[in-house]
Formats: sequence, structure tokens, C-alpha cells
Amino acid sequence: MKKITAFCLFVFSLNLFDFAQERQIKSLTLDEVIEQALKNNLDLQIEMSNPEIARALWNKSRAIFLPTLSLGFTQTSKTTPSASIITGVDIEKPDSVSFGFNLSQNLPFGGNLGVSLQNSRYATNSLDVNINPRYFSQLQFDLNQPLLKGFGLSSAKRGIFIARNNRDRSLFALKQQVIDLIYQAEEAYWSLVYSHQNMEVKEKSLQLAKDLLKQNETQVKVGVSAPMDILTAQAEVAAREGEALQARSQIQTYEENLRRILNISQMPEAIVPGEKPLFSPLAADFNDFLQTALDKRPDIEQVRLDLKSKNIDVRYYRNQTLPDLQLTASYYTQGLSGTPLKDGLPIPGIVGGNLSDSLRDTLKRLYENYSVGFQLSIPLANMSARADLVQARLNLEQSLLMLKKTESIIYSEVKQIIMDLETNAKIVEANRISRELADQKLAAEQKKLAVGLSTNYLVLQYQRDFANAQIAELKSLIDYSLALSRVNKVLGTTLEKHRIEFSDFQPQKR
Repeated sequence: MKKITAFCLFVFSLNLFDFAQERQIKSLTLDEVIEQALKNNLDLQIEMSNPEIARALWNKSRAIFLPTLSLGFTQTSKTTPSASIITGVDIEKPDSVSFGFNLSQNLPFGGNLGVSLQNSRYATNSLDVNINPRYFSQLQFDLNQPLLKGFGLSSAKRGIFIARNNRDRSLFALKQQVIDLIYQAEEAYWSLVYSHQNMEVKEKSLQLAKDLLKQNETQVKVGVSAPMDILTAQAEVAAREGEALQARSQIQTYEENLRRILNISQMPEAIVPGEKPLFSPLAADFNDFLQTALDKRPDIEQVRLDLKSKNIDVRYYRNQTLPDLQLTASYYTQGLSGTPLKDGLPIPGIVGGNLSDSLRDTLKRLYENYSVGFQLSIPLANMSARADLVQARLNLEQSLLMLKKTESIIYSEVKQIIMDLETNAKIVEANRISRELADQKLAAEQKKLAVGLSTNYLVLQYQRDFANAQIAELKSLIDYSLALSRVNKVLGTTLEKHRIEFSDFQPQKR
């Protein structure tokens, strides 16, 4: 037994020496841990790109209402044999140049408006023309507007509305990721706090057992105690050394978990928490908690946005089941100028016009033209559109059920967290009293042992009871601290609690 005890002491002392000397110590507060997690966590960095992607898709969907400008230029030169004696030439050589622009704009209610201005010059060697060269200009306005199917904001802006909702959903998803990450960091931090304080308790308990062993060895030498007392104390020392080794292993496990969350696995320093759990009771009101959660939880906001998108789909597909009635309208003015000819020769005394004259007449609207028309298309069997509408309505019903489910989950979680707060607060108080009584009982039993009125077995038992009471109190304090963290997570107030601005995580405009 002595050899086993000596070996355990040797191994434990080496481990403690390595633990203290291998790496330097880095003390971190909870706020520092949260800051490091938000800065370095890879999962969060991946999630942060999603709102930027969603915003790019939203901007892309809005581009359909940006006007489109088209410019054109065409020059043509031909050489063809004449097929008529009227032309007065054997080989015709017509040349033409045309240029202009077209401006097209989608309208908010599903229509399209186009404006175009075209200009051309035509010249030929043929004598069978009255104006050569000839300039022609035309300014035209075209309107195409659906009146039934495709009419309205829901039809024209469906893609924009849904893309905007998806962008907002991605922001709430990012906010949820931030909240979850903060809670993971808090959970890992307080677990590490517990493991360190648990090890302190185990070391103190081990030291008490060692002190009792020395005391027994002294008493056996002077003949006051029986050798069996030494064996009992040695066995207890060996057992507590094993518990201390397990406590140290637990520290390394929790420390590595925290390193993973902070993405600092390569950091050489050992992490030691710089805070201890404090008991500060929180008054909880169910109605206030529930209303706060319904107002601020990112998950229910995501469901509400999905419900909006499903409503947009229903309105859109309901519109698609209507007949297709199109209004078409066109208005245009023209201008013509050039050099007048008679018998193939310019008319003396008459100044020929040019392109500017043609364009001037066009803009003055000397020759106005317009047309208005309607076109109605009625599908004989609109099965595809009706099937889309049925599917959209079913999707809407699913979203409504998901909203009710989420509200029910929030109700349950709020109720549970209040119960946890109340229960953990009572457990903390009960464990505090238990630890104080265990301390008093141990002190009294040690005094009795000193005057020979107790036994080693009882003192060792009271030592273990005191250590267990300390650990139980510590565990209840940690549980209460985590319950407070869960309150913020359940209510969606984690960022406000830690004074973190969510705008710092949102993508910047590019």
C-alpha cells in the first residue's frame, strides 16, 4: 500500500509540475472570451457571408426596373443590276445609313414603356426618286400594359419582395448564430470555471487527507493510534489523488472545447478563467418574458418573414389564373427632308433639307400617329396555374402552422427557463447551507479526534462530505449562471445584455 501511495504521489506531483511549467497562463474574462469568439469563430464567419449574398440577389431582382438603353448604327451599300428602265441607270447603287436609340422601362404594375428615336439617310444613283438624298426621322412611344393576368405590384415586384424578405431572413439567421455562439462561449467558459474550482476543492481535500496521514503516522510512532489508522489514511490519500488527476483531465477537456469555439487551438498559453460565478437572483415575470421573446427572438422573425413570402406567392399565383388581357398603345411622329428632284435633277431655287430638318419636324409633331388596341387570351384549361395556386396555398398553411409551432416552443421555453431560475436559486441556497453545515461538522469532528473522541474513518468521511458539499454548491452556482445565460438566449436579449451592436456583423454596402 505504501508503494502504491508513493507512486501515485510521484505521478501526481509530476503532472502538477508539468501543468504549471509547460505553458504560460493566459487569464480571460467572460467578456474577453465572447469578444474572441465573435472575432475568430469560423462558423460565424461562414454565416456572415450569407446576408451579403442575399443582399446581392435582392439588388439583382430590383434591376428589372432599371431603364435599358439601346443604341444602334447601321450602314449599308449595295450594287445591283437595274431591272427597270425607269431608274435610268444600268447599275443601281443605293447607300443608306440609319442610327438611333431605344429606351425601355418596366412599370410597377406589370407593363412596359418604350421610347425610340430613329434616323436614316438614303441616297441612290437611280433617277426614279423625287428626293435624293432622303432623310427620315421617327420618334415613337410604345406602351404594353396587362390589365388582368400580370397586373399589379404583386405580379411585377414579386421577385423583389421575396428577395428582400430573404435578405432580412438571412440577417435574423446571422443574429441567431451570434446569440448561439455567445451562449456556447458562456457555457464553455463556465464549464472551465467549474473544472478549475473543482480541482481546487479536490486539491484541498487531498491536502486534508495528507495532513491526517502525517498526524496518524506521528500518533502511531508514539503509540497513541493503531497502525490500521495509517492504512485507512493512505487509502484515502490514494483515492483523492485519483480524483485530483481526473479533475485535471477535466480541465484539459473543457479548455480544449473553449479553444475550439474561439478558434485558438494553436495558442501555446493555458487558458485560466478570470471570473467566478456570483449569485444575483433575477426576478422573473412570465408575461414580460413571453412578450419580450415574441418581439425579439430571431427565429420567430424568420418564420414571420417566410409567412410574408408565402402570402406574396398566393397573391401572385391567384393573379396567374386570370385571363390575359393586354392593352397596347403606340404614338409616333415622323419627319422627312432631303433634296427635291425633277427629271433626276435638283429643282433650281429650292434649298434642300438635311437630317436636322427631318428631326425638327419630328419633334414639332407635324405628323402625328397613334394606335390603341386590346388583346384577350383565355386558356381553355388553365390547369398549370391552378396547380401552382393550390401549392402556394398549402405552403402558406404550412407557414402558419410553423408560426404557431414556434410560438408554442417559445411559450414552453420561457416557462421552463423561469422554472429553472427558481429551482436553481433554491438549490444554490440549499447547497450553501449544506456546505456551511458540512464545514462546521468537519471542524467539530477534527476537534473530537484531537482529544480521542472520534476516529479517522469519521474524520475522512466528514472531509469527503465537506468536499462534496463544496462541489455541489459550486455546481449549483455554475448552473444558475448558465440559467441566466439561457434567459438571454430564450428572450433574444443576449446582444443587449453584453452591449454588442448587431450592426457590426452586417455586411457593408459595396
